[in-house]
Amino acid sequence: MSWLLTIIKTGLFASLFMPLIVSGTFIFPYIFPKQILFQIVVEIIFALYLFLALREPTYRPRSSWLFKAILIYFVVMVLSSVFGVNTYHSFWSNYERMAGLISLFHYLGFLFVAVNVFKRKENWHTFFDCSVIASVLEALFGFAQMLGIFASSGGVRIDGTIGNASFLAGYLLINAFFAFWLMLEKRDMVWRSFYIFAIVINLFIMYQTQTRGAVLALVLGLICLAIFFVFTPKKSIDEKAAKSAAVYKKIGLALLVGVVLAAGLIWLARDSRFVVNNPTLYRVTHISLQETTGQTRFLAWKMSLRGFVERPIFGWGPENYYILFNKYYDPNLYPVESWFDRAHNAYLDILVNTGLVGMAGYLAMIGLAFRYLWRAWRRGKINYFTAAIFSVILIAYGAQNFFVFDTQVTLLMFYAILAFIVWLSFGAPADKAGQPVKPNYVFNFLVMAVILLVMYFVNIKPALASVRGIAALQFFQQGQTEQSLAKFKEAYDIGTFGLPEVAMRAQDIAVKLIVDTSVPEQTRQQFVETAVDGMKRALEKEPLNARFMMILSSVYLSSAKPTNSYLADADLLLQKAMELSPTRQELHFYVGQLRMFQGRFDEALALFKAAVDLNDKVELSHWNYGVIAIGLNHKELGEGEIKRARELGHPFQVADIKQLINAYDKTSDWPKIISLYQEWILQTPADAAPYAGLAATYARSGDKQKAKEAALKAVEVNPNYQAEAEQFIKGLGL
Repeated sequence: MSWLLTIIKTGLFASLFMPLIVSGTFIFPYIFPKQILFQIVVEIIFALYLFLALREPTYRPRSSWLFKAILIYFVVMVLSSVFGVNTYHSFWSNYERMAGLISLFHYLGFLFVAVNVFKRKENWHTFFDCSVIASVLEALFGFAQMLGIFASSGGVRIDGTIGNASFLAGYLLINAFFAFWLMLEKRDMVWRSFYIFAIVINLFIMYQTQTRGAVLALVLGLICLAIFFVFTPKKSIDEKAAKSAAVYKKIGLALLVGVVLAAGLIWLARDSRFVVNNPTLYRVTHISLQETTGQTRFLAWKMSLRGFVERPIFGWGPENYYILFNKYYDPNLYPVESWFDRAHNAYLDILVNTGLVGMAGYLAMIGLAFRYLWRAWRRGKINYFTAAIFSVILIAYGAQNFFVFDTQVTLLMFYAILAFIVWLSFGAPADKAGQPVKPNYVFNFLVMAVILLVMYFVNIKPALASVRGIAALQFFQQGQTEQSLAKFKEAYDIGTFGLPEVAMRAQDIAVKLIVDTSVPEQTRQQFVETAVDGMKRALEKEPLNARFMMILSSVYLSSAKPTNSYLADADLLLQKAMELSPTRQELHFYVGQLRMFQGRFDEALALFKAAVDLNDKVELSHWNYGVIAIGLNHKELGEGEIKRARELGHPFQVADIKQLINAYDKTSDWPKIISLYQEWILQTPADAAPYAGLAATYARSGDKQKAKEAALKAVEVNPNYQAEAEQFIKGLGL
């Protein structure tokens, strides 16, 4: 059965290269393909392990209190999902996160196979070698992004093939510590040179990501590592090593003093030119609740605690944070952060999603991991530095999780660490391992059938839907609208958890096409119907998703006609959304727009005012209130709100000018409209459109001569207006 063992180990090693996978063939190319390929590998090696365990008794499952604690934590997550607010979403999640229970159980399977297949420390060395090698490749890709060879989806911040600077930083930090441990474990100078390179490149790129949480976690990790070195016991020193305990203590003390001194000096010089001009140091030394990111995180944490109090035992269920976020939405978040599906604090995520029971299970799991790690040292299974370094890794990982949430790459690292510690927690193998069992054909068939079904429904179906969603977008970009519509419908009919994200892309197209008169009416209507169909199906899967209600309502409001029921449909949806998220300004805007369409003007004005009252420091709320007030002939009120919006920083660009022109046009305020067109001309003197609009306004106000002059100016700026201008002037009777 050596071939079985070889394939299983190869699969485990290959899983550690998951962070490098990215493919634009799928929706969320940095997330979905990573998880899907990881899941397929885990499913295959898990099936093969079943055969190995039957045929080779020495590879049969073992257990410990730590492993049982992990199982209990997963049971609690299942219970939280069942008793949560959306069981379907808890189990499946979405393309963007891929962190539902179905996906999380694959990490458990990964851990389960690893702890029962690896028998010697050398197996774990190879395992973590693969992780470090993958991290070096990741860091080199990040370095290429620094040089401009590859683009970064995160703008100026490096994000590698992970697609997020913060997650990349956490991944590289953990692997830098892995490399340090392996460097102490091995004596081969080639490997040691590689580990030194790995540490340097990983920490360098981690620093370049400008991720504050990772930098602070590194500082804390180094301080803890230094303390462990200072308290190195004499018995922990390898007798073959030339250095004594005193040397390690001196190294630890020097490291401790150096880190504390460097951190202190940087903090004291936080307003110096050196720190201010260094993006990473500036971000680290200027963390504040007054800063935008700090404010949003703090507000989200407060909302999380309010949600926890409502459902304290088993929580809201994994992946259901967005429902709590909507219910307790703080208007002070707008417009910086409108939609959170995470608390941006891993511990609050656990508390909210799984309640006190889940948090107790998680803390018990972590506590037992530390206990068994140090017990392994006391029993001579590992040396002191192994226990110390893995403790530091857990501490650094835990520290960073105060500022971020887990994603695939950090979960992979976390369960790899847990797997090693679970292996250490096992007692001595039983004297009698049992008898080999040769599976019969029925068993073989059942295992193969189950694995193939799981692979199809869990991985292949969602992948097919995602691929068809991307194909729909590509066909649309190529002008092949019929093929695009067909692909959207195919993606819907596959019927997976990814349907909402496919439907949202159809909605994007539909809303853009509605105002594009160059597209045939039939085509526009077909995309509207496709978007509506998709978003309705999405709401069947997530009936408490206020965001989906807003998205569908945007289609309804953009395409409402006397011949359809879209206004009534939008009214029902938005009322439900307001119940789910009563303090969200955007919903007030949507319902206010709906009331305008319905001719219920006083209600509309009251809704826009309510949005201002929710948070009077939001310039957009003042602007919208002002535009609506002007259009309803409350000019003094409206102009006051417009002035306040501009004082708060609202731009005054062409799109804004057009809004005001439309508002004043409702009351035929020609002088105001003329002055706005003149402002438009000042901003874009090479554009003929404002001259044409100005000409029409002069004509409507009765000033035919100026109308003619403006029309001729439009032709001067853009000769393509010649025929239109001649017809216009002829109509003036001049």
